[in-house]
Amino acid sequence: MSGGGAYEAAGVSIERGERAARMMREAVERTHGPEVIGGMGGFAGLYALSGCGEPVLASTVDGVGTKVLVAKEVGRYRSLGVDIVNHCANDVLASGARPLLFMDYLGTGRLDPEVAAGIVEAMAEACSSLGIALVGGETAEMPGMYGRGELEIVGACVGACGRGEVVDGGRVRPGDAVIGLASSGLHTNGYTLARKVVEDAGLSYADTPEELGRPLGEVYLEPHRPYLREVQALRSEAEVRGMAHITGGGIPGNLPRALGGLGARVDPSSWEEPAVFGFIRRRGGIPEEEMRRVFNLGVGFCAVVPAGQAERAVEAVRAEGCAAWPIGTVVEEAGVRFAS
Repeated sequence: MSGGGAYEAAGVSIERGERAARMMREAVERTHGPEVIGGMGGFAGLYALSGCGEPVLASTVDGVGTKVLVAKEVGRYRSLGVDIVNHCANDVLASGARPLLFMDYLGTGRLDPEVAAGIVEAMAEACSSLGIALVGGETAEMPGMYGRGELEIVGACVGACGRGEVVDGGRVRPGDAVIGLASSGLHTNGYTLARKVVEDAGLSYADTPEELGRPLGEVYLEPHRPYLREVQALRSEAEVRGMAHITGGGIPGNLPRALGGLGARVDPSSWEEPAVFGFIRRRGGIPEEEMRRVFNLGVGFCAVVPAGQAERAVEAVRAEGCAAWPIGTVVEEAGVRFAS
């Protein structure tokens, strides 16, 4: 068979995969410090663990989800690389660990080397800004599994801390304060509903709704915010007893995971909600209870500290350039209740 052979005729190009890898190499290797052993190209990424007494590893894996479909409509994929790094790093942070290394998976029906390389370059930039090593990944071209133009992005992050640094909610007590850290918008959750609202309203991602002041595509593709520096500042100024990354499930689904079996009373009027949530609520006619269970509504991360340390905890976060507010109080009864 002429050209690239039977494999390429079936839809998979080894040459495209090799070209994408060459385009990614420089960006990936810029994230490597002396802890990374062997560089890019091995069957596993190797990282020399040091600096943690009685070390505990923390690991997480997640995907960008249907935010990819917004990127496809807009024709802008690069920021998805930032999304997946920051999402996974925040999950590791919530355990008390420091994110150390990251790996990715890109699956597609037909590999576009420029798109793939752009996403991985953005991953590398996000990793570099957080001091994380991008140690490897997989780019898979699978026609038949994915349709033409379809793309799946998954990331895995590993972090570490000393056993005494683990934050698991076990020290949370009734009366403790819940601190909310501002999100940058939708982050990477709730896009199936968020996209349906746009579709049902007969809008396109090029439209600029008056209440948003920016094209919908820009608002929906706003990158997921990282909280590494804010959490470091928090822990230097206060005793952080619990932490929660507010992802799918919103505050009701995620904050209880940081409370050691206790609950929280949360005041939704205590923080500033980005306009995108009001847009979705009004245009979609979404009940408030469902909004709270699908979206972060402006709070992307929560920390639990003793009540007397709440003020300095908030100031420590704000000093890092992130808005923060005391949003609630820990109570005996499990679950999250919102003040009316």
